[in-house]
Order: sequence, then C-alpha cells, then structure tokens
Amino acid sequence: MKTITILNGISDDSYTEFESELDRLAKDAASERKINIIRLRDLDIRYCTGCWDCWVKTPGICAQKDDMEIVYRSVIQSDLTVFLSPASLGFVGSLLKKTCDRMIPIVHPYIVFYKKELHHKSRYKKYPKLGLILIDPDKSAIDFENTRRIFSRLSINLKTDLTLALHIAGSEKEANDVYSSL
Repeated sequence: MKTITILNGISDDSYTEFESELDRLAKDAASERKINIIRLRDLDIRYCTGCWDCWVKTPGICAQKDDMEIVYRSVIQSDLTVFLSPASLGFVGSLLKKTCDRMIPIVHPYIVFYKKELHHKSRYKKYPKLGLILIDPDKSAIDFENTRRIFSRLSINLKTDLTLALHIAGSEKEANDVYSSL
C-alpha cells in the first residue's frame, strides 16, 4: 500500500472547502493508499535557530522540543511527501517554509558527491518522492516555476525526485485533481 504524507501549510481558513474535500477524499481512499494529512497550523513548530545540535550534539535530533518529531516520522515512513502551501511573496508560506528549514536532521552533516555536486550524506536508506502543490489564485507562472525549482533542488539534497508539481487556485473541485495526481 502506498503511503502519502501531505504537509498542509495553509495557515488559516482561507481554503476551507479545498481542505475539507481533500480530507474527505483521503478518508475514502483508506483501502488503496494511506494518506496522512498533517495540518501544520495545528502543531507547535518552532523556527530553526541554526544551532546545528541536530548534527553535532544529538545527531538526527533537533534541539527544539516541539511537534516536528511527528513530521519527521511521517515523512521518512512515506513513499511520497507532498508540500502544500498558498503562495506568499513568490514562495511558499512561512508555516511550510519553517517546516522545510527544520528538515536538516534527516540528513548527515557529512558531504558526498551526488550528481556531480556536493550534497549532504543520507541519514536514511530511503527517502520519499516529493511533491509540491502551490495554491495561488493569481496563478503567477514565475512564482510557481521558481518555487518548483527550489523544491527540485531539495529533492536532490534528499537523493530523491520531485515527481509532482501542481499550481492550483485552491478551489474545492481542484481537491479532486490533487487527489487524482497522488
């Protein structure tokens, strides 16, 4: 059974209909795939302080004592991790951005060559494929392409692939399109 984690970075109730429909579809899919939607706004996720304890003092464990452990565990155990966020100033919103910043412990501090570049050594044998869903009612092609490129680079850092990149307005109908693409 395919396991999917959706990191929902919607910070308020701006897209309630979209979220409700996506939740409903995920529950209905329980027999064919396991979809874990994590509403980041419901968790206590603090900002990375750049202390590097997760690499030096307590390898793989962040010094922040918050709910990121839930996120780490779900991401590493999934086959696909989808980053879902409204566009904000040409990128993902701050809630998803700080969550991405806190992903540092899932790689080692050591450097290796990968695809003719220097990247961090993997901490785990397998990382999930990655997906990006950017909600942008204005559908700015430049913002989407820049965001897609950054998440494509993140996928290289995790020795995986960005296999899904959708640019949507956030309507209830689009929840079906999102679900179909998973």
